[in-house]
Amino acid sequence: MNEGAAYWYTTCSRCRGQGRLFIMRELKNGTLYFHCEECEWGWREPATVGDVTAGFLTLEDEADAKLASREEIEAAGWTRFAAHGVEA
Repeated sequence: MNEGAAYWYTTCSRCRGQGRLFIMRELKNGTLYFHCEECEWGWREPATVGDVTAGFLTLEDEADAKLASREEIEAAGWTRFAAHGVEA
């Protein structure tokens, strides 16, 4: 994938697979999290992705974020969660 790539892990359990969970990076602190493109739900920990109660509504989060780059994903140790890539 090139610099314009977006990486996603799996489909969203909250909206029953309608959305993909993209890997995002918060701009302020560099923290990675999963963000559903469909329902706007997010998860901060990979182990909790299947648990809807462990997620949060990203629209209510004040932090600005962007799609995480491959380098940022690798640096955070999240490479195995970048299962799929698409052109952004």
